[in-house]
Amino acid sequence: MRNLITNNKHAIIIPHANADPDALAASCALAYIVHELNKVVNVSVAVPEGIGLECRKILEICTKNNINITIVKKLMGDLLKDRPLCFLVDVASIEQTKMLKNHLDACSSIVIVDHHESRNYEAIEKYCNHILQLIYTKASSTSEITFKISKYFDIKLPKDILEALMAGILWDTKHFSRATSMTFRYASEILDLGADYQQSQQLVSAPRPPYVKSARIKCILRHKGFRVTLNMREVYVAISEIGAYESECASSLVSIGYDMAFVASEEETLNAIRIIYRAREDTALLQSIDIYNDVLKPIIQKHGGGGGGHRAAGGAIINATDTNIVLKELIEILSNIAKGKIVELAEQRIFEG
Repeated sequence: MRNLITNNKHAIIIPHANADPDALAASCALAYIVHELNKVVNVSVAVPEGIGLECRKILEICTKNNINITIVKKLMGDLLKDRPLCFLVDVASIEQTKMLKNHLDACSSIVIVDHHESRNYEAIEKYCNHILQLIYTKASSTSEITFKISKYFDIKLPKDILEALMAGILWDTKHFSRATSMTFRYASEILDLGADYQQSQQLVSAPRPPYVKSARIKCILRHKGFRVTLNMREVYVAISEIGAYESECASSLVSIGYDMAFVASEEETLNAIRIIYRAREDTALLQSIDIYNDVLKPIIQKHGGGGGGHRAAGGAIINATDTNIVLKELIEILSNIAKGKIVELAEQRIFEG
């Protein structure tokens, strides 16, 4: 990695589309590290489509530290000129780079910095023969891996970038609810280096706008529920469709009592369908089914696409255009896994009958 950085004059860092605090914080910290290793390198961060509302304060920190960030809503002609060194940060599948995915052949080399358990990088090989994978699935966030990289190169990160990394850790671990021993160790080290924990909490405490609440309500109104028997235990599964904020919707369905939730939306820029899943943090549940590999991967193999994630959270881009067909296939796969032991939940609505 050091050789790649010192031998390139141009570097571009690409997090997944609609970057969350973990992806953006890790990208900005990595940009700082790259510049420290090569003072003459032109390094920038290119975020496909945009960033979440919870990233606004982290974006301010990046800008304050002279880190150039470009929001890529359509491909810009000079974005990948001069065969730059490319970093894919917190990207589980090439599909998550959206409109940039077909242009990675312009990269001289690609470095992947990621922590997802399920991932798909096979498609990247046809774009670039020089790929370095810095993947550590025991990390709870990509921010942890980036902090580990700074330690390895003995680079002192500014206080506010350390606070951004802590915010990324808080975001991806749900405030340490799914942390590892490494998470706590690195969090402690970040605090010892001067980061303010309260400040990090504030970085990811942005108020949710009214239309997010509306999306959650629509998601719940549209959903269908199923009782699935897996390994002699009943598991409650929700399936819904919404135009945006799929992660928020899936988390809401789990919070009201479902064990896992799938939420689909149309990906207009890719002419495809995106499916996000969330599951309750329950060891027995997550051992009974590998949601990505058992449920989503067969759909990807049939239609094409890609995805990745963890046992309790992840998603996929499906190269199909009919949401109903894809969701029916999803239900059929669940039925096959349960050997037919799946029942749709039905209750009479108020004022009916």
